[in-house]
Amino acid sequence: MISRRPLLVAAAAGMLLSRPALAQLRAGLWFDPTQLPSYTGRLERWIATPAGTVERGLLREGTQFVFPASEAAALAAAIEHGAPICVWGIRARTAAVVMMLAWARTENDPANFVERPAWFPVITPGRERLTLSGRILMPLLSPQGEPMGVILTEPSRAIRLPIAVHAALGDALKPGSEVTAEGLGTRRGALEAIDADRLGKDAASLQPISEPLR
Repeated sequence: MISRRPLLVAAAAGMLLSRPALAQLRAGLWFDPTQLPSYTGRLERWIATPAGTVERGLLREGTQFVFPASEAAALAAAIEHGAPICVWGIRARTAAVVMMLAWARTENDPANFVERPAWFPVITPGRERLTLSGRILMPLLSPQGEPMGVILTEPSRAIRLPIAVHAALGDALKPGSEVTAEGLGTRRGALEAIDADRLGKDAASLQPISEPLR
């Protein structure tokens, strides 16, 4: 005889779960991200990696949100500069950065779920040697909230550094400071990002990042 108990349990689960949750189960995920806190604001800019992929956004309100590169095309098509966006995800304990698990234009719109969240982002270097200069807007944050470089006030420029190097440089990377960096990266239209191997206040003071700034 075939037991009906598993079928009854499944039916009960279906009645308890929302449509988005059921969609997530069908996609292979076991929870509904929209049960997590939501973070809303207006898109200030997209931020590229040194490899040229877009894996991060910045809200005008100051929150950074991180997502896999596979989400970039859909996000760019739906969210224009200055447009509202709602992000559901996990916020770092010590800083305003969110690992995005779902998104929509507003909390009332149907959520778009991230099929493969960027729990452990792949660090891929760039191939073109570039120099970036500007004033520091804020630190570039890891999903865990650790400073790993800087975002410049000039639209869509980012300088990536190893976490330990950023910590060692300290006051030299405060918001408002001028910085020039050189390293391998990518220039993709208005998006520019590098992995810095030389850093200074200006081009004349560039030196290897393993040494302290003068």
